Amino acid sequence: MSSEGTERTVRLALHTFSYEQHFLHKPGFDAHRFLAKASERAMAGVHISLNGYQFRCAGGTDPERLEEIGADARERGFFVECDTSGTDPEHLEQLARAARQLGADRLRTYTRHTGSPDDVRDATAEDLRLAAPRVADEGICLLLENHEDFTGQEVCDILDAVAHPSVGALYDFGNSMNVAEEPMDAAKAMAKHIRSVHLKDHAVITGEDGDSMIAGVPNGSGTIDITGILEFLIDDAGLERICIESSYGYCSTVTRNQKQFGAASRASPTFKPRTGPFERADVLLDADALYQRDPDALFDLEESAVARGIAHTRQALEGLGFQPHRNGRGGLYVRGRQELALAKRHG
Repeated sequence: MSSEGTERTVRLALHTFSYEQHFLHKPGFDAHRFLAKASERAMAGVHISLNGYQFRCAGGTDPERLEEIGADARERGFFVECDTSGTDPEHLEQLARAARQLGADRLRTYTRHTGSPDDVRDATAEDLRLAAPRVADEGICLLLENHEDFTGQEVCDILDAVAHPSVGALYDFGNSMNVAEEPMDAAKAMAKHIRSVHLKDHAVITGEDGDSMIAGVPNGSGTIDITGILEFLIDDAGLERICIESSYGYCSTVTRNQKQFGAASRASPTFKPRTGPFERADVLLDADALYQRDPDALFDLEESAVARGIAHTRQALEGLGFQPHRNGRGGLYVRGRQELALAKRHG
């Protein structure tokens, strides 16, 4: 348990990926509908994915459209973060400009280089060195994520080599499992560079063919020590923003370190495989097929997973001594402030 006397403030945000099936399939669901959902969930911020065709969840690249979405977010009192992928300097400069038009201050990316781990690390570091001043000129902090490709130490080594104040790390709670690394180990390795996080939960499952997959599950129902990692990141890494990213319905495979993954599946509770049959509300393996049969059921399941994950995050924070700020909207949590105690007596 963390020290309840230590003053800390954290703000909750919601990631667009949490509503991936809504964005893909639900008629009329767009960035504005997502912002309304985040308001209903009493968030303090949002993370809007621009990763892909037509800036993905923004639904268009026109500056006026981006500014309109940004104005909606500002009216709701949200801070904004964005994401893309790839480290090409010209691409990152373009996306930093788009992020600024949305009112964001942070842009996450991950590498798309291929080759040996050493070659990928070197190429990524060189790109980020060239991109850093261009992104900084847009007023954006560029964040490299541990996105199913690097260990936490490898991310740290890249950022040490870049050594630019406008380039940091985004820690993802689940992605280290794809390189057979304990999530807490990745957090500790990246800690000095972490500026933001994607809070998600995973579980290793064994498919009908006997192969192992890493499945996204509602936050709090998987094997990641979410509360322990939050405690470390808040108290030791100074984390002030928590972006909740429900990855329910997403499955991936181990990308590196297969031998280590096999050993971890026998020794670590994080990697211990689960076998079916699975409750669909916990593990969704047939999202596309379910959409064809019963789209409303798919949307309801995704909505439920988001609600469960947000509730779990709030419970975890309260277990660490935080309380929602009484005069806020619910997305701001504080610990150790005198005015909080007053608000608790009179709120």
